[in-house]
Amino acid sequence: MTDISKVPYAPGITVWKQIVDDIQQRMDRGEVRPGEKLPSEGALASTYGVNRHTIRRALQELAAIGRLQIAHGRGSFVASTVFDYQLEERPRFSEWIKKYNRPGSSEVLDAAIIPLQDLPELPRILRYEVFPDYPNVAMVETLGKLGEHPVSIARHLFFGERLLALVDDLQQGLGITVSLKKRGVSDYTRLRSSVSAELPQARERRLLAIDKSDPVFICENVNIDPEGVGIEFSTVIYPASRVRLVYEPG
Repeated sequence: MTDISKVPYAPGITVWKQIVDDIQQRMDRGEVRPGEKLPSEGALASTYGVNRHTIRRALQELAAIGRLQIAHGRGSFVASTVFDYQLEERPRFSEWIKKYNRPGSSEVLDAAIIPLQDLPELPRILRYEVFPDYPNVAMVETLGKLGEHPVSIARHLFFGERLLALVDDLQQGLGITVSLKKRGVSDYTRLRSSVSAELPQARERRLLAIDKSDPVFICENVNIDPEGVGIEFSTVIYPASRVRLVYEPG
């Protein structure tokens, strides 16, 4: 890690957080790569014009969010970029990306209203009795990114006549949670998720920027509204080299 100039610190934001942001941006631009050792705390303190305690706090935060590995006696090393995704009761992509203090995006790849009978997922959907009996569903496929890293391909199927409008909402840039609230769904929770793994197809390799030998996790989810009615059946594909699925019993 070389040629770091002192950052112009913005007022009202903790200095160590600004240092975290600066180092992360350098990682994302490829200025420091996985496995590379960072300069010592003393050298970083001199470069950033702060004391060692501030640098230590920034390095601890980078380690906590998985960007660094700190080996006592050896130094701090840039970690491979692996993000923990918590399988929580309330699945929210926007909340997930906030944890990593970096920009995130959800690009709409496809959106359409599809007859229920035409869905390849129908046999699996019929296993559940929570979904309303309605002939059409809103299908929205998205590519999720954390920083510059593609982290998910999601195929969302929304059930119920009022939710057909999500096709237009998401194409116009609204998030899923915001759009659901706009359409009368104040909250939704995870009823069930199942996870499997396989090697990626050609399209998945291209969108996720992974090799054909890199496995992917396939997470199938059923989400319900506060009345227990199924509103969404989704299939989300995560690159195993970049995302780790985590479940912590409450």
